[in-house]
Amino acid sequence: MTPSDSQAELIILANKTLGRIEGPLWGQFIELVGRGIDGGVYDPGSPLARPDGVRADVFEALAELRPTHIRYPGGCGMAYFDWQDLVGPPEQRPRAKLYRLYNQPQPTAFGIPEAWQYAKDMGAELYLSVNAHTQTPEDAANLVEYLNGTTPTKWADLRRSHGREEPYGIRLFGLGNEIYGDWQPGQKTAEEYVAWCREAIQQMKEVDPTIELICVGLGRPDPGWDRTVLKGLIDRIDMISIHNYCGRPVFRDCMAASRVYEDMFNALNVAVDEAMDTLLTRKGRPGLAFDEWNVWYRFRLGRRPKLDEEEIYNFGDALTVATIFHVMLRNTRTVKLSNTSEAVNILGAIMTSPDGLVRQSIYYPQKLYRDCHSGRVVETVVDGPTFAAKHERYFVGVINPEKAKDDTVPTLIHYDDLPALDVLTSIDESRGRMTISVVQKLEDKPLKTRLTLRGVQPRSGRATIHRLTGESVTAENSFEQPHAVGLATSVEEIGEFFEFPPASLTVLEFEI
Repeated sequence: MTPSDSQAELIILANKTLGRIEGPLWGQFIELVGRGIDGGVYDPGSPLARPDGVRADVFEALAELRPTHIRYPGGCGMAYFDWQDLVGPPEQRPRAKLYRLYNQPQPTAFGIPEAWQYAKDMGAELYLSVNAHTQTPEDAANLVEYLNGTTPTKWADLRRSHGREEPYGIRLFGLGNEIYGDWQPGQKTAEEYVAWCREAIQQMKEVDPTIELICVGLGRPDPGWDRTVLKGLIDRIDMISIHNYCGRPVFRDCMAASRVYEDMFNALNVAVDEAMDTLLTRKGRPGLAFDEWNVWYRFRLGRRPKLDEEEIYNFGDALTVATIFHVMLRNTRTVKLSNTSEAVNILGAIMTSPDGLVRQSIYYPQKLYRDCHSGRVVETVVDGPTFAAKHERYFVGVINPEKAKDDTVPTLIHYDDLPALDVLTSIDESRGRMTISVVQKLEDKPLKTRLTLRGVQPRSGRATIHRLTGESVTAENSFEQPHAVGLATSVEEIGEFFEFPPASLTVLEFEI
């Protein structure tokens, strides 16, 4: 078959491994902002709450995604809280802290002990953000002593006085959040941030040398930030973070987002490699922490967002999320941590009301990929039609649909060679399984596709097929129609050719 505008070929190279699917790659993010925690994860006034105030229905839905870790308390929200406000008996904490950016009070009742227990109950670990903005390096070390200390000293004893003798044993710490931005309290220059981190890391590691530390990266908007931070910290950190949000009012443009993310990873990896060249010895190359990403282009946060003022996701957004998972999983040689942003309500895969919840469209690729992909990612060569589209270089906020028609905006990247099929293949020998996930990006035509396998042989011609369902790219779940977007599974015979429908997500699982 010679590929044409309606035909394609996928060549699976089973012996060429791109990376392994292991470690904290399936994270969720709950933040002390808006309805992310208060009224979402935690709602003691709800009839659906457990005795500890946790929404049982939200917990169960989130647990279905089997997160490897949960990031807390921010995000931007973290910079408004001293860690001391989030420990101890809830009745002795400040009732709330003011999130000044939106003049929004945020209760402290769901603090660090509650977040740790929440993650533990879910079989995940807690990834704790440290306030590098308005607290000191000594505060950061005191936090580690409070959480992990075993000595008969002040902060470990404070934990004991709060009723917990055993250390929490928290391993992952992020040093600040987007601290380069003027939307954050305690904004710092790269040089100021390096100086803060060097002192904090030394003190934190002296308390507990086993912890892993993640510093703030910026990526392509300012490579100079990354160069300065990496030069000053590369021998002290385990990972450097990168954030981005994507989306466009036109479906075709949304399908360009994965290329933007690929470019971001490549640029940050270059900066890491350059910094590595300045060192004679080191324990190892720091990885990338892809710890905030999602579709976000419709709504900004308000003083207290209502249900109709939070990002409502549609079928097309779910396809975008799937393509970003593809990019992340193809890059696990360097991407060592990833979590979507956020879990509940604020950009959430789960949306709540006082008496229930709905799984948004983006919930389903998260569940599908977590359940189906494992083992090692192998190279897939795609031969088929391409298309042109445009996308912002990085997150630029809510997009006006009329302004989005302007092709001359300098923040846009124009692509003319985007493959119509975006494919990820994983092989897990221990489970005897090969998984191929395919996003078909053309909205107006199906693609008849030849599947060519090299170095792997299915046990039969039958495959389990999972499909994202929805009537159009604009279909979205709501409390009135909670299943407009969902998943369908079947077992089918697979021949030499398989047809991928227009604008679709299909996952094929073969026994090998």
